[in-house]
Amino acid sequence: MSRLLHTSDWHLGRTLYRHSRDEDFDAVLAEIVAIARESRPDLIVHSGDLFDSSRPSWRELMRAMRALDQLAAVAPTVVLAGNHDSPGYFEVLGYLSGPSRGRGLFFIDRLRPPHDGGVLTFDACGGEQRIRLAVMPFVHPNRFWERSSVFGTTYTDYAAAMRGLQAQLVAGLHEGHDPDRDVLVFAAHVFVAGARPSSSERNAGLEAHYAIPAEDIPAVAYAALGHIHAPQPVAGVPASAARYAGSPLQLDFGEAGEAKSVVIVDADPGRPVRVMPRPLTSGRPLTLFTGTLDELQAMAGQLAGTFLKAVITGEAADAQLGRKVAEIAPAAILISATPAREASPDTVLDTDPGDEPDLPDAFRAYLAGQGLTGSSAEDTVNAFARLLGELDEENPAPAPAEELLRAAVAKTWTEAP
Repeated sequence: MSRLLHTSDWHLGRTLYRHSRDEDFDAVLAEIVAIARESRPDLIVHSGDLFDSSRPSWRELMRAMRALDQLAAVAPTVVLAGNHDSPGYFEVLGYLSGPSRGRGLFFIDRLRPPHDGGVLTFDACGGEQRIRLAVMPFVHPNRFWERSSVFGTTYTDYAAAMRGLQAQLVAGLHEGHDPDRDVLVFAAHVFVAGARPSSSERNAGLEAHYAIPAEDIPAVAYAALGHIHAPQPVAGVPASAARYAGSPLQLDFGEAGEAKSVVIVDADPGRPVRVMPRPLTSGRPLTLFTGTLDELQAMAGQLAGTFLKAVITGEAADAQLGRKVAEIAPAAILISATPAREASPDTVLDTDPGDEPDLPDAFRAYLAGQGLTGSSAEDTVNAFARLLGELDEENPAPAPAEELLRAAVAKTWTEAP
């Protein structure tokens, strides 16, 4: 029986309201390595967003490579580039630490044809079986921009374009396929329609027109998905099983109380797989508390070592409220303490003063303050979010005006004699 370990969305370098999460990352990565050593998989797949930034610091690079080296000592380890990762960095890491250097690390920097790294084959069960893995790192919508004779440059149907790319990978996956020996796996960093997002994903990548229909996921033994931070299965797919491994830590307070995990998958050729989520317990949890100061006092012992966001009821606005909460729960890391407030029709942004809204949400609030609401505001916010998504791109698509200018320069008008 072949065994796969699936992890995803580490987001190394992520902070929480300017608080470092280094201690939490070190603890949870050590736990993942321990699970790998205990479960002894034939292959380890990381389905994207290794880093939180496309320009990670040397500390994040070292933290990633130490953990990945330890995993690769257990089994070949494949890491897909997610929307937060830099394909250029991945190419360098693959050159320095990949199979060409005798290491069992495979960095999938860009989408490649099946015969050029898009499909990988690994021995399993001592060579009795094989895992054939099709890999689809994050594909930015800019890849599908096409010139229009009327409007310059427009988006094509993202789902349809992705369907074509997946078909090429699946064709390569089945080339030379031995149904009595091979276990077929598809790994991708994508947003599948119907998946339940957390609040910590980049909103620009979760717009409905960038979603992949569940039925488009290839019919394989297992689909190892990344991009969504809440661990969950995906229903309605042709694959025997499809799952988001999720992030290993609670990344913001929208994930407070959310159980995190890695996934172990056992598979035999031609049979349904057995999917076994393994809970992760390392890392300091995030706690959202709403109640009175007396109720906070009653549960103070449970808050030691947690990141705490407290909304206190029955209290008026008080400059000393934060001090009172800190004295009641001194072993917690206090992020914010605010009095409960009633909703107001004038409220534009439904967050407390300690929250740090995403830029698109802040921009939406700004537009509302300027009197722009409804569909016009949403269209403007969506355009703004797409531009933000392009900031991490090494080769962003040109703007329509730039394309028109290039065309005009290439065909300069000259005065007739």
